[in-house]
Amino acid sequence: MIPQTLRAAFAGLLLFVVGVAVGVYAWEVNRQEAVQLEGWLAADGSVTSTFGSGSSSRALVSFRTTSGDRINFTARPGLGNRLSAGDTVTVRYPPFQPTSAIVDSRSARWTWNGIYAAAALVLMALGAYVAWTARQRDLRRS
Repeated sequence: MIPQTLRAAFAGLLLFVVGVAVGVYAWEVNRQEAVQLEGWLAADGSVTSTFGSGSSSRALVSFRTTSGDRINFTARPGLGNRLSAGDTVTVRYPPFQPTSAIVDSRSARWTWNGIYAAAALVLMALGAYVAWTARQRDLRRS
């Protein structure tokens, strides 16, 4: 049978490793978003109308490219990002295909990345604490 202190140390190590994995995932998601938006242009757009409700809501967004072309596209608002007719939004689009534009929800991206990073730090700290406590308990018994 495995002693309790050894099991606690393994649990702490497992929590720490899971925290590192969550941190690596957050970093990778952030990196992929940066790569995806690399070279895309930004423009000010306006929400011309909204339709649908709840999770199926959509917004018709209009903006002008740097060449002066007016582009309209349908955007799906992100979590916690409600759009209303008349709202001004930042639009990102690839210069070679402006019809693939998206509403830039930088605050939503940073919020989720911040949540992942905080979860990673908490898991790593908790894992380190559990492993350290198990070690201290083992030393006191010796």
